[in-house]
Amino acid sequence: MSRRLLLSACAALATCLLTAGAADAAKAAWPSLQAQLAQDRVPAGSPLAKLIASHQDFQLLRPEEAYDKLVVPPWLRVLWRQEHPDMRYVPGDGSGGYPLVLKEVYEWMVSHPDLQPGSAGRDMVEKRKPTGPRPVPGPDFSISGVQAAPRSESDIRVNFWDPSRVVGASNNLHGGGSLAMFYSSDGGATWKRTVLPRDPTEAFQSDPAVDWTSDGTAWATTISVFTSPFRLFLHSYKSTDGGASWKMDATISSSDQSSADKQIMWTDHSEQSPFKDNIYVIWHDGRAVFVSHHTPGGGWSDPLRVSGGETIGTGIGSDIKADGLGRVFAFWPDTGSRKIYVATSTDGGQSFAAPKAVSPTFQSFQTILPAQASRGALLYTTAGVQLNGKSTNVYVAWADLSGAKGCSTPADDPQDNVNSTCKARIWFSRSVDGGTKWTKAKAINNPSTKNDQFNPWLAVDESTGLIGLMYYDSVGGARTSVNVFFQASANGGTTWSSPVRVSSASSDDQDFNDPNQFGDYNSLSAAAGTFLPSWTDRRDPNGKEEIWTSPITIQAKECRLPVQESSKLEIFLDGLSVNSCLP
Repeated sequence: MSRRLLLSACAALATCLLTAGAADAAKAAWPSLQAQLAQDRVPAGSPLAKLIASHQDFQLLRPEEAYDKLVVPPWLRVLWRQEHPDMRYVPGDGSGGYPLVLKEVYEWMVSHPDLQPGSAGRDMVEKRKPTGPRPVPGPDFSISGVQAAPRSESDIRVNFWDPSRVVGASNNLHGGGSLAMFYSSDGGATWKRTVLPRDPTEAFQSDPAVDWTSDGTAWATTISVFTSPFRLFLHSYKSTDGGASWKMDATISSSDQSSADKQIMWTDHSEQSPFKDNIYVIWHDGRAVFVSHHTPGGGWSDPLRVSGGETIGTGIGSDIKADGLGRVFAFWPDTGSRKIYVATSTDGGQSFAAPKAVSPTFQSFQTILPAQASRGALLYTTAGVQLNGKSTNVYVAWADLSGAKGCSTPADDPQDNVNSTCKARIWFSRSVDGGTKWTKAKAINNPSTKNDQFNPWLAVDESTGLIGLMYYDSVGGARTSVNVFFQASANGGTTWSSPVRVSSASSDDQDFNDPNQFGDYNSLSAAAGTFLPSWTDRRDPNGKEEIWTSPITIQAKECRLPVQESSKLEIFLDGLSVNSCLP
């Protein structure tokens, strides 16, 4: 036998042995029914206990699912596969082919073991009485208020036509299940609260996204989760009184889509745009990425698929933006090819050009970190656009591994090891020609310390041209503990200010009472010289997770550094000035 044939035979045998061994290990690794019920403290005889017991057909799952990093129990995977037999998996896809919102489904079921939708009243009256002193806020403060049920995963948007108006939203899985809505009429200084209405047959709502149109209407979209049968649809809502009351608008996803997931929205707010007030929503349904647009005085378009054969895994973690001339930029990462793509439209979302690759990524889907060990930190895109003469500067950022030795593949993430040398960083790439060519991605802030950054959001203040970026960072404390940091760029992302800590107190993973932990994303909005972030905060040891913010204003001045001259960004956190020079 030749050496080549011998090696091939050995490799084939080794593969068979490894596959068989993995299958045997996986078979032995499936938890018992008793262990599954005990893990989530499922009440005996409850509808949830019966549901779990009737979905133990683990032969429907791939053997390696017994030890993957998805925080979705095997019985829920069986349930999803049985109701979605056309689900497709591509080797290497970190999502496993499942919608991300299954994590919220799991959390909702455990907190509602009767499997019945919560009453809307629970969303409005569950304010708790503090059991001890509340942390004293700094420039930052809670916009969700003290609640008995945790609030996590948020979106926020300033009204570009009237910056005194702000709307925000968050998940509310443990309460009645309706999205928690926050609204302000004084630029975010004070806030009031309500919830979205909900169909009586709807189990709960997830993944908030909000925006405004020029007539003063506030808009919201959400994933509506139905459990009988098990389906996911995208719904839109609108408010004509600044966010105080809401009504159902439409179903955005098509009737043949039953697993619509992880949507985000954006309104074209340019007075020069021929498509002013068009609302764009982007999401994925399995591998495919879709966009729908809403026209002023009209309705929502049929979903348009913008991804193609380049997206071989799951197109989860998208974002969409429009520039001042009405051109639309749709971004998403692909968990299969491990690349970020962008597709553009010049006709108001009626059609999109073929996707272009922006950058490769190290991670496939999510990174398990000490500060987000049970939830995992999603690799998603957050984008911004800025007119540059006749062209457009386009920016995109995402959370990924550092790319250093031992930290460049999906299997390298630190998980719960606080001493791991593998770290998560925020990456950035830009295009100065409208998305045709892209710079090589760079980590915006990459110290040598063992800290992790995740859940970024990027925004462009069109009144000043400044780019802002917020994110969690575990720097300066225990690796399980994070603060919110902010950086800005005055030159189109070429250089960035030093990180400025925004949160006045840290949030620690060890204190979480919500399996959703920090959620999958934060948010940042910018208008009229002010950046307004929103984030999930767990600083209060007596209470539940809340949604916090801190107004950030910036003045660009000149300062002299030892070697060169550069801009100085004087960052104000609600009046507290922090000077930061660009490197």
